[in-house]
Order: sequence, then structure tokens, then C-alpha cells
Amino acid sequence: MPTDLQSLECCEYVVTTKMRWRAPPKYMLVIERWGTGDPFFGGSADDRVLGVSGQIIPRGSAEEPAVFATIEDAHEAAKRITNRRPDSLLGVSAHWR
Repeated sequence: MPTDLQSLECCEYVVTTKMRWRAPPKYMLVIERWGTGDPFFGGSADDRVLGVSGQIIPRGSAEEPAVFATIEDAHEAAKRITNRRPDSLLGVSAHWR
């Protein structure tokens, strides 16, 4: 189970992440982080994005990623994901441009 500061479905993650931003981003994606290390160098990392279906998009899928205007919206969507992999962490990929 992730600790409060590590994963998007936890309220504390939302609070601490917003405090680090100088300005709110224009939009963000939800990212499921799983594994360790770059696969090119023998690691097992396999990060995936949340799709418009509300589920983590499997590798090779043509589904579009879900885009969020606020971290609160991303947080609510994260709480509804049912296809997360064990020991994964959820985060946001924020974009300011």
C-alpha cells in the first residue's frame, strides 16, 4: 500500500504536490508508475497513462489519454481506477505550455 505522500489517490499527495508548483499547470495526465529501472539497462519499469475510459491503458492500445485541468479532478479519477497493477504508484505528469 502506498504511503500518503507517494500516490495520487491519497489527499496528502494532492496537497504536497500543489505546494511545490509555482503556478497551476495548464493540464495534466495521470501516470501509473510500476517497476524499477530502465528496461534498456535490465530494469523492469513500465509506466502507463490513464485513458479516457477511466482505466490504465494497456501497452499497444490506441485509446486516448485522459486530460485533467486540475489535480483534484485527477485525484478523483485515480480513486476510481480498477485495473492498477500491484505495488504501482499513481502520479501526475503536469504540463505548463
